[in-house]
Amino acid sequence: MELWDFISKMCLEYSIDESHGLKHAQDCVLWVCTIQDNLSADELIIAIYSAALHDMCDKKYLDVSIGLTAIEQWLMTQNLEPTHIQVILNIISTMSYTKLKSQMIDGKIVFPDHGIYSNVYHIVRHADLLDAYKVNRCMLYQKRLQPTISHEKCIECVRKIFDERIFNYVKDGWITLPNALIHVPELTQKALHYFETIKYL
Repeated sequence: MELWDFISKMCLEYSIDESHGLKHAQDCVLWVCTIQDNLSADELIIAIYSAALHDMCDKKYLDVSIGLTAIEQWLMTQNLEPTHIQVILNIISTMSYTKLKSQMIDGKIVFPDHGIYSNVYHIVRHADLLDAYKVNRCMLYQKRLQPTISHEKCIECVRKIFDERIFNYVKDGWITLPNALIHVPELTQKALHYFETIKYL
């Protein structure tokens, strides 16, 4: 599939590790398909491309403008409507948890207005958040940040991230869609179980 080939190429070119690479892209697409239940065919295409491509312009790995330009140029080869390409670019450039958190006003999340595509935006955003419950994915990224970190310290660091951020996604207002909320208890339990077993691995 050309989409996965493009993502693989971007990952290779910009050293995007597996925590934000092809597997994450594919899993986000699966989450989109799982939690959406009312998207039109066009909206679903936009959601799939957005979910798959959102980390190909992540500032953790490359300059955002360079990533967006590469994505736009590639999307133009995919027989998509120009307006749909712009919607995809708008979604992936405004869904970052870190960016949204930095723009909070009086402790409240201020989500951008995507007009008729607001539902698509939130479905894609939720897909990314649901995939964040994977402990091993967070471990991979922390080891990229700190290559010499010990296994024990890495677990400690990741558990702190989960306790302060990920386990609070619902309470703090990041996860609100009913179709996403129903998956949170199971994802939380899986993460807690992982923490219990990973220290023995």
